[in-house]
Amino acid sequence: MSRPARTTSFVAPVWLRTDLPREAAVRYWAGPHARIVERLPNMAEYVQRLFSPTDHGYWPRSATVGTLVPPDWRCDGLAEVRFVSTAAALAMPARMREVHLDEQNVFERVLGHVTAPGAGRWWTEGHQDDVGHRTVLLLRRRRGVRGRAFRSFVHDRVGAALQEAGARDLRTYTFLPWSGLVHPTPGVAHDNPVFRRYHGCVVVGAQSRAAMDVLLKSPSVAGVVAEQHTVLTAVHAYAVERSVPVIRA
Repeated sequence: MSRPARTTSFVAPVWLRTDLPREAAVRYWAGPHARIVERLPNMAEYVQRLFSPTDHGYWPRSATVGTLVPPDWRCDGLAEVRFVSTAAALAMPARMREVHLDEQNVFERVLGHVTAPGAGRWWTEGHQDDVGHRTVLLLRRRRGVRGRAFRSFVHDRVGAALQEAGARDLRTYTFLPWSGLVHPTPGVAHDNPVFRRYHGCVVVGAQSRAAMDVLLKSPSVAGVVAEQHTVLTAVHAYAVERSVPVIRA
């Protein structure tokens, strides 16, 4: 794909309940909860990204840009949704009651973010089932940087650099301003302190975890790292332990 397809999307970092065994929470998320979500209309794609609890914080460092994931703010995964259209996305809240009520069974905290219409980019075609490893990057915008400059950096610099480096799966997202009303789940935390907030996300795939390390050392990525302090204050990388494609395009 020479030019990325624009998407209207929903991206939600999630924290699993710590009073449940991790294996039980993971099974519930991929099982009963997924079956509730897959009955919803208007979704072109819904994928659960389960993060490794130990493999994170490996984005290349640079001065004033944090890359270590704080131990008290380490999320367990990501729900990634692509809507069939912007109109479909606007119609979703009225259909989400059962999903919202079920989230208390598996999550402690859910931070739902929506993109502006067309503010997501899908750089690679299909679902790339041959991808052996994926990394999720959660991005924090530097205060004082305009939204347009941030969006351009995420899509035109980070996305383009990762594509040039040989990413086998690639999606880039920039979020609308945070609001807890986007995903008002009862019984689940939505606290999102200003200094912890994320403003964008990148999902990037490679043949293996070792291949990801090589990709991150590429000249194109090095160029991004040299500039990132002008736009970002944090890039938190998480290794994806498992991707569960609940709804596929």
